[in-house]
Amino acid sequence: SATGTKNSTTFLRGDNTFASAQGKFESQLLHVRDEKSAGTQGGSSSANTDNVRVINTVVTNEITGASLGSNRITLPSGTYYIDAQVQAYKVGSHRGFLYNHSDSSVEVLGISFYADANNLVSNSSFVLGRFTISAEKNFELRHYTNGAHTTYGLGVSVGDSRTNIYSNVQIWKVA
Repeated sequence: SATGTKNSTTFLRGDNTFASAQGKFESQLLHVRDEKSAGTQGGSSSANTDNVRVINTVVTNEITGASLGSNRITLPSGTYYIDAQVQAYKVGSHRGFLYNHSDSSVEVLGISFYADANNLVSNSSFVLGRFTISAEKNFELRHYTNGAHTTYGLGVSVGDSRTNIYSNVQIWKVA
């Protein structure tokens, strides 16, 4: 009594209908990031504030109506999953998050980390989660840092001849 078409690419859902199986990577993807030339550091962090992360490069855009401009991501209505990372160096406590600039609110809060001011280790905060918007919205990738660190606070150059990446954002439209 199931409705729909049974074949090798569908599954039977709990509501007794057939649906296409889709994983995370079969959905529409927007992949943007902060790229800087070889030898260029990630930038200065400010203490006890939300730093707007630079996002200057579109790697992939498969979402109709999505775009990037002036460090802002525009997304059309829908349900999304974000997987993003932001680097920090010697800033103490820090956390990345997806900020809904259109509604002046935090959309997805990232994982808290600590980049010891006395240690020479850089680390990343991760922003992971699902969110739904009912209309087109503009977003920023922001990064709260407890401490200020000039030049390197938002990432340290690898020091080779290749491009440095300091922020990386992948957003899949899942519905």
